[in-house]
Amino acid sequence: MKAQRRPYMKFWTILTIAALMIGMSSCGGGKKEEQGTGKPGGAPGTSGEASISGTITLDPALKDKVGKEPLLMIMASMSPEPNKPAVIVKRVAEASFPYGYKLTAEDITLAGSSFQGKMYVSARIDPAGMVGAPQPGTFEGVYPGNPVPVGSSKIDIVINKAY
Repeated sequence: MKAQRRPYMKFWTILTIAALMIGMSSCGGGKKEEQGTGKPGGAPGTSGEASISGTITLDPALKDKVGKEPLLMIMASMSPEPNKPAVIVKRVAEASFPYGYKLTAEDITLAGSSFQGKMYVSARIDPAGMVGAPQPGTFEGVYPGNPVPVGSSKIDIVINKAY
């Protein structure tokens, strides 16, 4: 009986943590004023702070496979490995594409991390809102010129891979 409980406990623990993270990020993480202009290159302007910005687009071949109100996650990591924790995981509910984004030190989600040096930037649509290795039903795009130095703009990403 104990062996059967453990997978359930692990599942519910992970699900609870994910729900808490989504709830915390929605308390200011999904600001509508950050939405791009709807045109390619419509990333928000820079205000002199260290940032990474660009536009995220969705490959037309995936448009019908992605839900009408997708949860977009924009991630910046010090490592290209998906199992390593990202420094920033910015969640945007009900994103529309193209989406202009801007990541700053205020977006850091990994405690004790800093927003400096070079980062690996990617974007993901995951129905469960989970980070880590992509699961079936996940759509992802990675900036082809990764890693990019903090302070970069026009870091445009196309979500073009389905898992």
